Amino acid sequence: MKAHLSHAESILTVSLDGSLDHTAGSSWQHLIDEIAPIRASRVIVDLSLVARVDSVGLGMLHLVRDAVTGIGARLTLRGACPAVRRLFVLTGSDQVFEIE
Repeated sequence: MKAHLSHAESILTVSLDGSLDHTAGSSWQHLIDEIAPIRASRVIVDLSLVARVDSVGLGMLHLVRDAVTGIGARLTLRGACPAVRRLFVLTGSDQVFEIE
């Protein structure tokens, strides 16, 4: 998984590329460490280049949500493909995350 961060005004956009699965384990902690010091009122995670999310990836998105809400920001997941959106619905994550 690759991540690109861009910060404009009070919005941080995190664009992810690759599979969000067990193979991306150490990348997640690095990503959370990068997000934490950035002061933004809104964090958008762009999933448009993510084709697959497994249970580990879903758990990591929850950790990102915890980190983002911990700094008082709002998290939005954007651009998920139909298969990833279906995973969110099946797991009830669509009730936890703001999804565009």
